[in-house]
Amino acid sequence: MNEKTLRAVISAIPTVLLVVCVVAAFATHGWNVQATLIGDNPTEVLERLVPGESDMGKDLLEVTNSRVSDDGTKLVLEAVLHSPLNVPVTVKELSADVVMGDNSCTVSLPNEVEIPAKGSASLTLEGALPEVQMLPAGRTPTFRNMKMTLDISGIELKMEESGLGGAG
Repeated sequence: MNEKTLRAVISAIPTVLLVVCVVAAFATHGWNVQATLIGDNPTEVLERLVPGESDMGKDLLEVTNSRVSDDGTKLVLEAVLHSPLNVPVTVKELSADVVMGDNSCTVSLPNEVEIPAKGSASLTLEGALPEVQMLPAGRTPTFRNMKMTLDISGIELKMEESGLGGAG
């Protein structure tokens, strides 16, 4: 072999190895692009992102203040949302029925919120109050029928909780 041929063969080795590895990955997953890039089960990706020992429901949402808007038409809840995830999360939607004594209303997140990896973010939930509404002083609101849509590294996750502690 002459020197030019030897150089061409040696410089092509990394490219050939890369192509062989890519072809082997696709072949082992039945030539399925999603299975090759994400895995056979998308929940496996979430399991790697979510630490196993953490409890998602525990102290996820902490209400720091509740008040009625100045015009008296809205319930405004200021809260902190904590993320146990190892990656940044975007909260796209969040709504819940808030029960305070005999009264209730539905509050929702007006804008998307970014939460850093294993971090927290402040947010404001707002909801229209019924015509006759008296909020009991000093009572902590109870959340029911919470619905949340999260974007976790491009994977959209929708969660629902109905009633007291039931997950849907």
